[in-house]
Amino acid sequence: MFRVKQSDIDSGDSFLQRAIQAALVLALVVNCASAILILSEYYRLRARLDLASPISPDVLASLRSEFGIQSILSIAVSAILLLSTGAIWWLRRRYLSSQKSLQQIKMMAHDILASMDRGVVTTNWSGIITSINSAAIRLLGVDFECVGRPLGCVASDCGNLIHMYGDLIEGRAPVRDQDFSIERDNRRICVRTDGHLLTDNEGNALGCVIHLLDITDRTLMEERMRRMERFLSLATLASGLHHEIKNPLTALSIHVQLLEETLLNGQSLESAGELVGILKTEVYRLNGVLETFKSFANLQRLTIQPTDVLAVVNDVIRLIKPQAAEHKVEITLVAPSTQIPPVPLDPEKFEQALLNLVINGLEAMPEGGELIIRASAANGEVRVSVEDGGPGIPLDVQQNLFQPYFSTKATGTGIGLALSEKLISQHGGRIDYSTGPVGSIFHIIVPLQQTN
Repeated sequence: MFRVKQSDIDSGDSFLQRAIQAALVLALVVNCASAILILSEYYRLRARLDLASPISPDVLASLRSEFGIQSILSIAVSAILLLSTGAIWWLRRRYLSSQKSLQQIKMMAHDILASMDRGVVTTNWSGIITSINSAAIRLLGVDFECVGRPLGCVASDCGNLIHMYGDLIEGRAPVRDQDFSIERDNRRICVRTDGHLLTDNEGNALGCVIHLLDITDRTLMEERMRRMERFLSLATLASGLHHEIKNPLTALSIHVQLLEETLLNGQSLESAGELVGILKTEVYRLNGVLETFKSFANLQRLTIQPTDVLAVVNDVIRLIKPQAAEHKVEITLVAPSTQIPPVPLDPEKFEQALLNLVINGLEAMPEGGELIIRASAANGEVRVSVEDGGPGIPLDVQQNLFQPYFSTKATGTGIGLALSEKLISQHGGRIDYSTGPVGSIFHIIVPLQQTN
């Protein structure tokens, strides 16, 4: 950042002040000299006339009038000169004062930019660098001499900056959150860039402003956090799976022991058959737990096809109506006013995800109530909402809501919401929810068009 020396401004101001003072003194001297000359000429001429012949009063009055006019003109010119000099001096003082203020503002702006941890690079419309701050110099590994050179000359290993400049010039719209990596001192640095057009007060585009931020430490921290989250999720998953497997294994162990005692004691085959039936049930239950875990753990392959979302919703309602009747829950479908176009989905997986949300809604209303399902399409998305009239989701439960094997119910595996979220994520969508003291709403949101 450049600096303007205060001594340079003060010395210029002092020189100008001395020059104006000298001009004022000179004007005063000239004015006095002019008055003295006029008076001396007047008395000299009068003396000559007195010696030659007596002077009539009319001639003397005319002579006085002429010299008076000359004196007045001389004084007026001197006064104008003095006033002009004073005005110039005053205007110059105001100009220097505004220049000082401007330089102070400019220095403050440069100090602010220099103290930022975010790099700032500005270019003109032709891609020539017009300014750069200290943070950008450190990040890009250049020096202040790069000002006045093309952006491509100082960003040889930062092609993203040139592409961003091109996108800004062509699109005339801000470009945000573009990340790239550069090598500095045998260390890879992650840089996040934003850019927007530089405009004047009238909105005319003058060039570009590019912001650079070193996110290396943040990226490493985020990666560590993701690892910790994966470890925590794995621990939760293992704990839930252990709980689900432990119960049938315990039952198997007990009934195997009972079967062994029955056979050793020679008891009836009917008792043995009953124990074998229980063993088969527990084996099936254990197999079901493992299959559910497999479905969640594996990345299920989707069979994408144009799907009528309302038809899938109606299938879910038909499927769940008997269970809803047992819970004394009335299901209401709120259809959109306009037809929803076919959506690229795997209808079976989408139905499975929606069914899990509907079942959760039913179980949230053990005393009965109304379950409302809404479907709509807007802003390139399809939204299917499931609203229950239950007591709402407690705050301590919300943070673990989509964790596998997390459940507050006495029955169930606690994997339904986690599986639904995974299935919808595979479609490029998401599941949002809102809750309160009464009722919760879960939203399935998927794009109308699949992106590759």
